[in-house]
Amino acid sequence: MFEIVNCVIMSKSVSNYKTVFFLILNIFFSIISFAQADIVGKWKTKDIIGYTNVKEYSLSKEKEPNYGRRLTFKLDGTFLSNEPIQCPNGCTVFTSGTYALDDNDHIRIIVEDVRFVGFYCGMQRSHKEEYVKDLGVFYIYKEGDSIRLIPSNGVLQDDKDKMLYTEMVDTFYKDWKKYDYVWKNSNGNNPEEIINDCVNLNKEVDLSNCKVVFSRRRGDGEFYILRKNEEFHYVIYNPYDKKVSLAYPKNRS
Repeated sequence: MFEIVNCVIMSKSVSNYKTVFFLILNIFFSIISFAQADIVGKWKTKDIIGYTNVKEYSLSKEKEPNYGRRLTFKLDGTFLSNEPIQCPNGCTVFTSGTYALDDNDHIRIIVEDVRFVGFYCGMQRSHKEEYVKDLGVFYIYKEGDSIRLIPSNGVLQDDKDKMLYTEMVDTFYKDWKKYDYVWKNSNGNNPEEIINDCVNLNKEVDLSNCKVVFSRRRGDGEFYILRKNEEFHYVIYNPYDKKVSLAYPKNRS
């Protein structure tokens, strides 16, 4: 009698575990489904996915007929990136493949086929294999009805930091006249060596414990963001004249 009761108890326990497991599984797939629903559809874009050589892709929801380049994400996990067929003398490109949402913020895109239409696609066709590849993971950065697909390592915090630093760079170059500069010669071969040559003449800023968290090539110069805890500093480097300077806010006390 005891064995029968024990078996019934174990059976109920196993049943409870199964219920919890399937509930968690259902929630997981629901999250992915909601994320997929956000990206499924037709998007206007300036670039052909996997073909155009760009750092990121900008997409905006197609709300009316689009006669330019388009990217379509389908519910079955496939995509098509195409453009209107030009006159036969041109070369029109189509890429297609699969995509997978890792979570609400990341998508992996794989180009599995490239098609060229036109009389002058010979050179492109000969390099077709170069475009058939795994493009990797992209951070889905939402801006209203538009999104930006930005190369990512899949770590959300790193993506958010990168966006913050990019915004800081853009803000700096809008307000660059609000800073003073003390240019010094530098023979450094890497960011750390260059920054070591960035002499702080007035000893107002201690760079000894700062870490380079972001760098960006901008025009003819290079821009570095240094961080120490929650304190940030900007360094500008001119690689042609080999000069470097810390940016000093003019309104500092």
